[in-house]
Amino acid sequence: MRKPSDPPTTLGLTDGRATDPQVTGYKAATLARLLREGFPCADGVVIPTWIHRRHQEDTATAPIGRAGHMAPLEHALVEITDLHPAEPLAVRSSGTAEDTVEASCAGLHTSVLDVTGPDALRTAVLECWASADNPARAGYAEAVDAPPMAVLVQRMLEPEAAGAAFATGSEGGGPGAVSVSAVRGRADRLMQGESPADEWTVTGTRADRLRSTCEVITSEQAVAVAELTRRVSAALSCRAEIEWALRDGDITLLQARPVTHADAVEPAWPVPARGEWRRDIRLGEWLPEPVTPLFATWFLPAVDLRFRRAQWQRSGVLVSTPSYRIVNGWYYHSPLGERRSVALLEGMLVNPRFACAMLAGRHRPSVSDRFVTAKETAALDHHTRRYRELLSSVTAGFESMSELQVAEFVDRVVAVVGDYLWPMLLVGGAAWRAEQALARYYRRRLHPSLGAPYQELLVERGRSEPAPAHAVSTLDWYRPTLGEVAESADPRAATPVPRAAGALRLEQACLSVLLQHNTDPAPFQRLLTLARDSARRRRLHTGKLTEPWPVLRRALHRLGSALVDQDVIDRPEDVHFLTLPELRSALSTGSGTSLREAVADRVSVWTRQRALRPPMALGTAACLLPLLLGRPTTESASDGDVLHGIGVSPGRATGRARIVDRPEKARMAAGDILVVRSLVPALAPQIMRAAAVAADVGSVAAHMSVIAREYGVPAVVALHSVTRNIRDGDVITVDGTTGRVHRRGAVG
Repeated sequence: MRKPSDPPTTLGLTDGRATDPQVTGYKAATLARLLREGFPCADGVVIPTWIHRRHQEDTATAPIGRAGHMAPLEHALVEITDLHPAEPLAVRSSGTAEDTVEASCAGLHTSVLDVTGPDALRTAVLECWASADNPARAGYAEAVDAPPMAVLVQRMLEPEAAGAAFATGSEGGGPGAVSVSAVRGRADRLMQGESPADEWTVTGTRADRLRSTCEVITSEQAVAVAELTRRVSAALSCRAEIEWALRDGDITLLQARPVTHADAVEPAWPVPARGEWRRDIRLGEWLPEPVTPLFATWFLPAVDLRFRRAQWQRSGVLVSTPSYRIVNGWYYHSPLGERRSVALLEGMLVNPRFACAMLAGRHRPSVSDRFVTAKETAALDHHTRRYRELLSSVTAGFESMSELQVAEFVDRVVAVVGDYLWPMLLVGGAAWRAEQALARYYRRRLHPSLGAPYQELLVERGRSEPAPAHAVSTLDWYRPTLGEVAESADPRAATPVPRAAGALRLEQACLSVLLQHNTDPAPFQRLLTLARDSARRRRLHTGKLTEPWPVLRRALHRLGSALVDQDVIDRPEDVHFLTLPELRSALSTGSGTSLREAVADRVSVWTRQRALRPPMALGTAACLLPLLLGRPTTESASDGDVLHGIGVSPGRATGRARIVDRPEKARMAAGDILVVRSLVPALAPQIMRAAAVAADVGSVAAHMSVIAREYGVPAVVALHSVTRNIRDGDVITVDGTTGRVHRRGAVG
């Protein structure tokens, strides 16, 4: 029952109180503010946040139907129904933690359209409230759990055209440029990807149409939409994104929000030290987002030290300083650290046999396979046994262990990881060299007659394995493993079916061509066998790297729980935003000094860094390095509607782009194209379902590039900014043979 002291159950957008985002949420408050400043906004009525808060409090103590917690909502519904007795309505969430500069929460909160009648209105409001507790909001680390939510109710418009626009700043055509999208009818067809859009770039008073599908607006109307976007940007004191509608020649502003940090001006990316530092090699391909403080101060230094020691012992190359740097939160690696080519020369003198085997292996991979790979494979088997001995020592769990014992366990596991990385690197490099030797032979003797790409030969036959539960979306301990997310509960969803029929046909065709030309097939068969065996070894051992991760996460959760008990942090997972010295100090002293403020600040910084688009490389490589490692990938290029990257798995596919930020959030339908920052192991189930794959980061030899080839999924990597240049729902074409992604759908 509504109390006399309760605030109003509805507020019109023209009410002065509606501009307070804590009362009406940011979406409604922004519209209310713009409406008061004379902008042509669609009017509406807001069910304020206090009703949702009352609903949350009351439902926690009394079941629905047995308490009066629905009374304020019922009162609000009556008021709205009296205003709009039979009109179709749009019911939109308006959260207190969305549509801000820090986080848009786009797509996470519910809007319900074409709502008619009090029963449908009640259902729509409850759906909006329920979306406040969407688990996918975990990606917005600054947001609190289930924040209070207002609900904005507006009359449905049936415009001639509608769409979205956002200010791009200096991108896309100079200062003041605005990107405008338009579809026929309502804007929800565009937002849901149901209709292709006309695309315009407006600079000043000049409108350039980039894509034409329905020609629903003129250049003058595109300029008018752009001018409205600029005015909204000025009013909000930031670059803005708007949703608009055109009806009877007039433009109505439906929604407006700041462009988030994902589109903000990039910070400086200084070269951290001498040499070339890349984020797509070594651990970089496993770290598609910034590292958290605990991982950066515990895992990375310890693993890097063990890795450099193994490198010195086996190759003679001494790197005396860390071989990685953290720049704006992102991991960058240099094989020689701050040293130059002299380090390689010293290594060749210290261990000439290793150096000669590596150099010869670039053209005769059987040499490095015999003198290097066999020994490193044995080392990997040894380290795998060490892994499993450590993991079996805690089968009873960590509850009976002291915090010191748990920390010592983590130290021991991290040491094995550091020892594992060097032989894993060499085994992976051997597989790459074997594949390149096969590719050279194929291009010279077989491709002119067959035309098909050689990669089809490497598709595995008769193998169908589920992605392991310990597969990760990032090496950083902060993220759950594949076995911890809901999708992995269905083993069938994680069991790909190899597409190997073409591999057998191509192999037989190769042998036929060689016999026709009176060429001995034995060299080809040796190269093919070595490439397949090497790829199998690489897949096996690379896949084992993260076997300890589920147990490591439980160990860290145990340490975090101890700090929660000491009143140091609020939640066990907050431990990831402490540094190792802070963690050890808190555990050893048990002082209970709160670190909540430090955690909150670091979460805020990490969230902003996560939205950045870091360069692929910083600095200049040592001149001798390509002799041993090959030439690294370069930045991608853009040519109109075509993005250029590296084709790592041949074939071509056209489909709807699905931009996946984290594997647990992926919702792939048949024929969809997976668009990601990096091909990480936890994406394996989605890769096998996808029609094709496009990634910002990657290389030919990367683990998941190999997986894509083996299963015949077309893939292009090293596109650098595909997740920025492609929108979710766009129809695109991925050509894994040429390394191109066409942004405007099917191509001939």
